[in-house]
Amino acid sequence: MLIVTYGCHTTATSPPVVSHEHSQVGLFTEADVAALRMPDGYKRSIGAWFAHLRKHDIASTTTWPE
Repeated sequence: MLIVTYGCHTTATSPPVVSHEHSQVGLFTEADVAALRMPDGYKRSIGAWFAHLRKHDIASTTTWPE
């Protein structure tokens, strides 16, 4: 199985918009990922993205309430 993780850094002040292809959208911190309902492979891929952000000193502190 191949899992491709797309990460992004936003400076927007409003939450993302749900497209017609999705039923929900959300932004989560690294600590939130462990509790999300998804396969472990996805969680590992997301963890690798956060590790990349730390390695390159890229941080996003923007979060929105659900």
